[in-house]
Amino acid sequence: MTRQLTIERETYNGKDDKQYWAYLVRGKVRGRDVKVDFKPKDAGGYEPLDIVFDVAPTATLIISDEETTDKNGDKVKYTAYTVRNVDDAGIVYECGVKPRQDSDKSLLLMLLNTLDATAVQNDKKDGKRK
Repeated sequence: MTRQLTIERETYNGKDDKQYWAYLVRGKVRGRDVKVDFKPKDAGGYEPLDIVFDVAPTATLIISDEETTDKNGDKVKYTAYTVRNVDDAGIVYECGVKPRQDSDKSLLLMLLNTLDATAVQNDKKDGKRK
């Protein structure tokens, strides 16, 4: 299954008083405002991630279930996170990201479950689901 959310970039001050970028998905879980923090998949990913956000202050976070084969030939399932923007010329800019901490994965799952439950309730109201 592929899901899409909006991710935004904002600045924060580090312990060294320098400004850094945070990459966040915001939402509500059980009435609380939550922020899910993402980072590039590797240390070199900050430059391409900045290029993605040079296009616009927000981007699309694409969450997809993927499968790969390990060195033993066994299939391994995993979740891939990609940030994507498209400029005025139609050029696509993408960068792989991952939740910063395990707690961010937990918050993301709670947020997605909340969004799913809300969609089901809305569909029932509209008569789309039984």
